[in-house]
Amino acid sequence: MKKLMFFVFFLSFLFYTNAAVATELVYQPINPSFGGNPLNGNFLLNKAQAQNKFGNSSSFSRRDPLENFEETLTRRILSMLASQIVEEAFGGYGEELQGGHYEFGDYLIDIIPTEGEDIRVTITDMVTGSTTTVAVPYYY
Repeated sequence: MKKLMFFVFFLSFLFYTNAAVATELVYQPINPSFGGNPLNGNFLLNKAQAQNKFGNSSSFSRRDPLENFEETLTRRILSMLASQIVEEAFGGYGEELQGGHYEFGDYLIDIIPTEGEDIRVTITDMVTGSTTTVAVPYYY
């Protein structure tokens, strides 16, 4: 009787171990950019936008076109003024830089060309009240 029970137990053990065969693990990506299901793209994009702390990055498109024009014009004038200061400091042959008091947007700019030393440019931000002074020496 013991031999029979042992034999039954042994056969059942063999049958059950064969049934527990494992297969290979296969990685399936979720993101469609890396080979995942293309239907996951919209879901992942919505999750990313919900977690975005900075909001819409295209703030330029939400602003008033007149504000954009004013800022662009101010930048262009300041760039031209900076070019003229550099040209004067390096002995350019263009028009001589005229000192003066200029107001562009939120900035007040005072230009004081001194004889032989340097060109002093004082920039005052009217919003914050901060002042920056730049001395550009002559190089000719």
